[in-house]
Amino acid sequence: MSCNLSKAAFLQTFRKLSCVHSQLLLLRGVHVSQFKPPVVPTDIDPFPLFMEEGVQTILNDITGIDLKKTALLQPKKLPLKPVLRAVPDKELKRLQADSFKQERSKIEQRPPFMRARKEISRELARNPEIAPVMTNNLLFIDTSAFTRSERANKDKVVVVRDTEGTLRTATQEERDRAIQIAFPVRGRTIFPSTFFKPENLHNALQRCRYSYVLDKVCVQYDPDHPEFLRITKEIYDYILERREFDALRGTRHFGSMAFYLSLCHREYDLVLDMLERKLIVDVMDYIRLHRKIHSQEGSKGSLSKPLGYDKKNFEKLMGLYMKRITGNRKKQAEKMVESLLEAGLPEIIKENLSQRELIDSYLKLETNVY
Repeated sequence: MSCNLSKAAFLQTFRKLSCVHSQLLLLRGVHVSQFKPPVVPTDIDPFPLFMEEGVQTILNDITGIDLKKTALLQPKKLPLKPVLRAVPDKELKRLQADSFKQERSKIEQRPPFMRARKEISRELARNPEIAPVMTNNLLFIDTSAFTRSERANKDKVVVVRDTEGTLRTATQEERDRAIQIAFPVRGRTIFPSTFFKPENLHNALQRCRYSYVLDKVCVQYDPDHPEFLRITKEIYDYILERREFDALRGTRHFGSMAFYLSLCHREYDLVLDMLERKLIVDVMDYIRLHRKIHSQEGSKGSLSKPLGYDKKNFEKLMGLYMKRITGNRKKQAEKMVESLLEAGLPEIIKENLSQRELIDSYLKLETNVY
């Protein structure tokens, strides 16, 4: 495969890419035009399925907890002088448990995958006789009950009297602005930042700042906002194209991305990435999640049933999964499974389970913080 970039353009693009994997893709001449973005199915309402307890449990498990990555992704201002403390082992374990619990709490706040909201504007009354005195649209919002939750603010009554004398319910865009003025959300602006323009967004993605961009999107837009869905889809597709899934692993966005890929029948590359990293238990859970999403594994709640993580169940699940893939993909998956069997699959599964048990032990440990 050849690259059509000129020498000057190649060097300029190469310097902008900070991710090693992205640089390797450019060196190999990978063309963006060859990538086909996933298509979200319209016959499935993803939100109820996404919120099922069994689905959330699997998304938590395959995300994992990586405190080192979290510290790198969210740098904080360091004190002028380092603070060193000598603590006993019991206190150290408690502090570690606090960190694990805080990180799991963040991961569980993953943005839900929803359909785009519908326009709700409708006419309430028409009074053309007052049109001559109407120089601007007048917007009215219910500002009572300030102590109610943020979610309740979305249900506030917002109406508009336009210059033609028509009284109507506000459009979604007008509601967003009115609610942000009356009940401001910290970090959100009334008018979206230019950061979300395609050219600026692409520059941020070239620097592999996926988690940073996704966090900003979550602050600025609600999960059912069309712009939220457009931007997150663009980021997930960018990651899928470059197979940089590990950039989100351990963050609250990994589970949403995994759910999106499975919903669109584009989970194969993530499955292969897990196999390459010898995350066998994650592969088994993810395949079960995929079968659940597409109604191949029982009814609601079946994911909550325990599953034996062993060589037999792994081969069974992989056998069922590889029936729906063909060609080079199937050969690649079969080759990967064979290499895992030769490397000692039971020992790999045991190591995976020990990692999960370690995380669970910290999460179950009683602390004074919670």
